[in-house]
Amino acid sequence: MLEKIGFYFKGINWRHILLDLPLIALSLYLSIYLRVGPDEYYTYLETTHAYVIISVLCRLGVFLLLRVYNILWRFVSANDVFRLTQAVLLSSAIIITVSFLFSDQFGRMPRSVYFIDSMVVLFMLLGVRLARRLQYEIKHGQEVKGASDRAIIYGAGSNGRTLALRLNSDPHLNLRLVGFIDDSEAKVGLKINNVPVMGGLNDLDSILEKTEANTVFIAISRVDNSLLQKVVKICARHHIKPRLISEFSGGEGRFSFARKVELRDLLNRQPREMDLQKIEKLIRGKRVLITGAGGSIGAEVSRQIFQHNPSRLILLDHSEYNLFEIDKELRKTTNSLEQVAPVLLDIKDGAAIETTMKKYTPEVIIHAAAYKHVHLVEVNPYSAIINNILGTLNLLEASVFSSVESFVMISTDKAVNPAGVMGATKRVCELLVTAYAMKTGRNYCSVRFGNVLGSSGSLIPTLRQQIRKGGPVTVTHQDMTRYFMLIPEAVSLVLTAASLSRPGDINVLKMGEPVKILDIAKNLIALSGKTEDEIPIVFTGIRPGEKMYEELYIRGDELKTDHPDILTLPRGDAAIFNDSTSIRSMEKLVDELIAFAQDANERALYLLNELAKPQFSVENLDEVLAQHSSKH
Repeated sequence: MLEKIGFYFKGINWRHILLDLPLIALSLYLSIYLRVGPDEYYTYLETTHAYVIISVLCRLGVFLLLRVYNILWRFVSANDVFRLTQAVLLSSAIIITVSFLFSDQFGRMPRSVYFIDSMVVLFMLLGVRLARRLQYEIKHGQEVKGASDRAIIYGAGSNGRTLALRLNSDPHLNLRLVGFIDDSEAKVGLKINNVPVMGGLNDLDSILEKTEANTVFIAISRVDNSLLQKVVKICARHHIKPRLISEFSGGEGRFSFARKVELRDLLNRQPREMDLQKIEKLIRGKRVLITGAGGSIGAEVSRQIFQHNPSRLILLDHSEYNLFEIDKELRKTTNSLEQVAPVLLDIKDGAAIETTMKKYTPEVIIHAAAYKHVHLVEVNPYSAIINNILGTLNLLEASVFSSVESFVMISTDKAVNPAGVMGATKRVCELLVTAYAMKTGRNYCSVRFGNVLGSSGSLIPTLRQQIRKGGPVTVTHQDMTRYFMLIPEAVSLVLTAASLSRPGDINVLKMGEPVKILDIAKNLIALSGKTEDEIPIVFTGIRPGEKMYEELYIRGDELKTDHPDILTLPRGDAAIFNDSTSIRSMEKLVDELIAFAQDANERALYLLNELAKPQFSVENLDEVLAQHSSKH
């Protein structure tokens, strides 16, 4: 009970009460005067004295109950006016009731007085509140007009109007709003909060030049990618980095309701909703091991899996620093030191992998560890074969003799018709996962997708670094295209695909439309507030192991799943394995491949090439081995 009473009295502005009390009393005296006139006023004066006390007590009680005195007058809004009106009408009803009960003692008042009093007191109370707001706006409006930065808002709808109110009332932002632009011709020429709508998108260039604005806000709820690109390019010519409205929040002096336009805003990809229930079923209460847990993909896998309450999360990585960072991050959100287990080891160490599996007995493995950078892998092929293929083989072999129910290998679009070592090694890993799924009957699968935005050492960070240094920006070829996806979305789709998979499936994430690397470079330059004249683009030529166009599909007969962004090749490449003998033959070939790689023998590259060919099948295994033996 005391807590409820404390709630109603918390935050009350007692100065407002002290100001309202005489106004409430004055209202009733004024209402009697207006009703009966000067001749009869003194006749009702003694009765009025009694009813003033009733009026003050009733109104004060209702105002406290409806929390009227918890409103800041300088920020009074239409909702606050509505609340005050409710309080006045409710208190008036109570006053009429009480007056009727005590009429024999205090005398009767003309009934119309109560109606007049309601109107008068409402106008008086509203007047002082609006006067306080007007005083605040005049004071800060003068400060805003003296701001050094000038702003344009694109979008004269509800978001734009809300933003305008904030800019016009908050001098801490140091921004003066000089105009709106909107694509609705009906709004052009009108004024919003005394600020003109100066034109549409086609006029933005000239408006920026005319007003000398140096800030542009995009206040549109759903902005089209192509429109956003136009705004970014126009702003770049004036060295302006436009801002998107996200949410209106933050304390005094903090400008947190807008953010810079980012590359992901310019991609023609709309993220999909995930089936959290199926992911929850895969993860909740399970012991989950993640390889490469400190990398860009692995770290996001760790974060998302951790949210689905595994009984234990085993983080495995060979980089001490990366492992330390993700372990530290996750431990901030759990009180149980046993729930997260960091394991520092290299997946190439088969004995260490076996020991780890026996110690932690994982039920689910997400295999994200791999050498992935095309250029480095191309000049270090043997290291890539040993890390990617031997590491995967070690995990699969250890999984057979443990309690692993689900094994998910994160693959790549470069495994499709591979042009280099990196893609070829991942293609062989896909074959191994399918083979072990056939052997065990367990839910082992691969998930294949393209590039993700912002992964360590990838294209986007490299281009940004070049732009920060003043250029030039290097692009291999003007027509080179790639698929792109945000890391959180890619990881969510990986987990969803794993929950939908059957043994041996190769799942393919639909990445939307491919994007030209040249367009990405141009967008990043524009987002930096520069032009292509200031940051030149240089074409360097395609490097070994790179493809002009990436592919996601090998056969083209991948089937749809329950999720619109996930396709599957049922049982993966199980068709190439006729029986257990063919699986053993393939394993023998992989063992030879690894042995040759460990000796830095060029035969490893020959075998890798043969295994990764799209036409590879068990039917020509003997022929491959024979050719290999005759050549070497």
